[in-house]
Amino acid sequence: MDIPSAARWLLLAAAAAQFVYAVRALRPALRSRPGERVDPWLAFADPAVGVPVSLALAFGNLPALLTGLAVLGPILTWQLVRSVTARRGKPGKPTPA
Repeated sequence: MDIPSAARWLLLAAAAAQFVYAVRALRPALRSRPGERVDPWLAFADPAVGVPVSLALAFGNLPALLTGLAVLGPILTWQLVRSVTARRGKPGKPTPA
């Protein structure tokens, strides 16, 4: 892959921003209680796995990019599933107006 220099710098900046978001999301994930552990850990895992994906794309490392996307795919899918089910509400409970 041939990545232009400007795009490479933008991807490196995106990786740095994702690293900051991952560090900020780590403390709530570590403090989460047993019943509410999934959402904080998903909030941490998304940017934490996004950092190597962005770096692999910036440096044109296709095997690392595909590996990172294989890990990031289920994380993003699970976040989507949780957000959709949270909007629907739980069965038997009325949705708040």
